[in-house]
Amino acid sequence: MHIGQRFWRRQGLGAKLAITNFVWVASILGLLVLGIAWGVSHSLQSKMHSEMQQGIQMLQRFIESNDKDLRQRTQLLADSLARSLQGTLTLDRSGSEPLLSLNGELLNGNDVHIQGFTRSTGAVATVFAAQGQGDFLRIATTLKNEQGEAALGSLLDRAHPAYAAIQAGQSYMGLANLFGRQYMTHYRPLKDAAGATVGIAFVGQDFSELLDHLKASIRSLQVGQSGYYFVLRAEDGPQRGQLVVHPAQEGKNISDSQDSDGHFFIRDMLDRKQGSITYPWTNPGESQAREKLAVFGHYAPWNWVFASSAYVDEFTAETQALIIKFAAMGLGAVLVLAAVWFWLIRRMIVRPLNEASRMADAIAEGDLTVRIRSDRQDEIGHLLEAMNNTSTGLTRVVSTVHEQAHSVALASAEIAQANQDLATRTESEASALEETAAAMEELGSTVAHNADHAQSADQRTREAQRVVTEGGQAVRKVVQTMQGIDASSKKIADIIGVIDGIAFQTNILALNAAVEAARAGEHGRGFAVVAGEVRALAGRSAEAAKEIKQIISHSVAEIHAGNQQAAHAGETMEQAITEIEKVTQLITDISHASGEQSNGVAQVAEAVTHMDQTTQKNAALVEEMAGATEGLRKQSEELVRAVSIFRLEGGPVNPLRSPVLAPRGAPSTPAAPARSAAAATTPRSPALAPSAAAAPAPAPAPAAPAAAPKAKAPAAPATTAEDDWETF
Repeated sequence: MHIGQRFWRRQGLGAKLAITNFVWVASILGLLVLGIAWGVSHSLQSKMHSEMQQGIQMLQRFIESNDKDLRQRTQLLADSLARSLQGTLTLDRSGSEPLLSLNGELLNGNDVHIQGFTRSTGAVATVFAAQGQGDFLRIATTLKNEQGEAALGSLLDRAHPAYAAIQAGQSYMGLANLFGRQYMTHYRPLKDAAGATVGIAFVGQDFSELLDHLKASIRSLQVGQSGYYFVLRAEDGPQRGQLVVHPAQEGKNISDSQDSDGHFFIRDMLDRKQGSITYPWTNPGESQAREKLAVFGHYAPWNWVFASSAYVDEFTAETQALIIKFAAMGLGAVLVLAAVWFWLIRRMIVRPLNEASRMADAIAEGDLTVRIRSDRQDEIGHLLEAMNNTSTGLTRVVSTVHEQAHSVALASAEIAQANQDLATRTESEASALEETAAAMEELGSTVAHNADHAQSADQRTREAQRVVTEGGQAVRKVVQTMQGIDASSKKIADIIGVIDGIAFQTNILALNAAVEAARAGEHGRGFAVVAGEVRALAGRSAEAAKEIKQIISHSVAEIHAGNQQAAHAGETMEQAITEIEKVTQLITDISHASGEQSNGVAQVAEAVTHMDQTTQKNAALVEEMAGATEGLRKQSEELVRAVSIFRLEGGPVNPLRSPVLAPRGAPSTPAAPARSAAAATTPRSPALAPSAAAAPAPAPAPAAPAAAPKAKAPAAPATTAEDDWETF
């Protein structure tokens, strides 16, 4: 693989184009030949298939014609035998053997009717008598076995196709092989006067000679050089797949035959009965399998499968030879065409390209004076003209670059001086911002301290508010208790009034009792004594109630006064709570304001710190710009030296020393504050390559000749002279 790649890379353009053209033309021609070969082969195979199919159809029509004639003649013979057996049929089943009579004449062993039929027609005849449960016994026949004896006493096989037809009351006609001879047979049921089947009339026409002639005709047919026709038996049973006709293996059962791939192709043919198959076949003594085509068809009345088989290559052999001949002729034509194509390519393409290559090599070595003369107007002529224009353009570019490099050197010196001034101013700004940041830190500390005090006062005020609130709640409970005592004392006074009323009523009742006792005289004296005691008791109760009432009235007055004082104390406590809440809110607002002031001062301090860091970064960038400017000056000198290798029509370019303005002072590196982490990590070495954003723009180029384009500013200065030359 690698050797082929190296060989291909070493070849010239003419050889590559010639080889490529040869490969493409050969491939197309090969595909064309293969396509033609496939088409011809396919056409020949189709023709082969069609011819074999026509042969099968011809055989089927030939067999059908003979079969039709046999059936017609057999039907006539069967009708003739039936007429000879017309009359009254009776069957006697009483004995061990059934006895069948015609018009009273016993037919068992009686060959009169059928012998005359055989002598006059040449066909064999048999009479069967019904026996037992559906069997039929041969009782008279002209059919002889292999020993020449009459085939009597045997039963009709129940598996015979005629048996089912007879049981259904119908006739049957078909092939039969009897004792090594081939017959077209006809079975007709014999019925008595009641319509019951009492026997069978059999007629068999021997067509063995005709069949042998048919077989010989089929065996003589040939397909191609070695192809042949053969016939298979397709009925179910042990004879399925037996060769009825074959050039060499007639009578052999080949249903188990397999092709070279192990496929049972004979079974496939017997199952399909109609169609074609291709299969690989290896003959004995051969090691390579060859493809064979088999076309087959089925003749249903005889249940035979007719087939023809032939090797495909016998039909396509001429095509293969023709393909080889065409391929050889095409290969020779392609070789001649490739040689002519190679000569034309070298004359029209390779030689002009070699001249262009030599010119490009001269330009690469710095010689811009070389030119190529050509009057061609095609693509090669345009290429050579473009090479001349390229050399002219490079001459103008080199001259312009030389002039622009000098201008860039002057501009870089001025930029370096400006960077030095900018660095000095940036250092002053960094010092001022550092002092401002320190002052903002102190102010932030003071504001944070005040905010802490305000927060502490807010907490103490909230604690006092809580205590006063609890005292107000206690006073309110006292007022509520005094109000309850006042209400209870009033209820006691009311109860004393009730007791006083009861005493008064008792006194009245006792007085009335005394009056009534006095009226009663001697009888009411005891009652009068009791009434007097009751009056005395009522009087003492009234006096006691009066004294209690006075005491309670005095207590009620004092309780009422205490209740009013407690209510006044509660109102005063509520006012105190309200004032304390206002003071608490004011202190809370002061605390919030102090916190916001502290946050604001912290943000200002952070902004000042960020400005300080930004200023220090700017100082570092100024230093980098100074280094980039110095690098630009050196690169301009390298550029001048680089273009000096070119040789122009007016002479070689002389190397120039780019002048540099003397700086007013060496740039100083600003000291970074210790607390600025960003400045400590910022690179300050002027030796680093300048970034694209810091690339200075070149000074305007001096006026060039009218045909010369203006020099463009580079996107980013390179770090080495070699890189700068590659960009150029």
